Amino acid sequence: MNLVVTGAIIGGITGLVGVVGIHAAKERRFKKLISSVKEPVEYAALYHYASYKRFKNSFKFFDSYGALYLIGKYVYYKTKPDEAPIHFDLNVCSVQQEPDWRMLKWFSITTPAGEKFYFNSQKMGLLKNNSDETLRGLAAIQAEKMS
Repeated sequence: MNLVVTGAIIGGITGLVGVVGIHAAKERRFKKLISSVKEPVEYAALYHYASYKRFKNSFKFFDSYGALYLIGKYVYYKTKPDEAPIHFDLNVCSVQQEPDWRMLKWFSITTPAGEKFYFNSQKMGLLKNNSDETLRGLAAIQAEKMS
């Protein structure tokens, strides 16, 4: 019995260290991505991106994670500091909140060609994930689109 309890404690500590390490690595990556942007940013946060196929049909719920940021009427999504970001012109793209999926809040940006890009900025919690940042980002983007 004592060996089982010791194993459970070691497993719990290892899991906690792993989660903290992943969170720290994502934060470092986000800071590096945002520091590579030269223009003043109106809104920025760490987001997960899912393609239409992954969003609708897959067990893994995102394709990548990176910085989603807003500059004027353009939304950008960048995963590497030295690569050009995906960009969306709010004058021609539509933005909408998606139904909650896998207990997370999502929004999508649809291009004039009809291609949808899905975004979520959840934070891992002890008992549930928090998608509040997703709703803040959606509000910032929609406010800029309406201005």
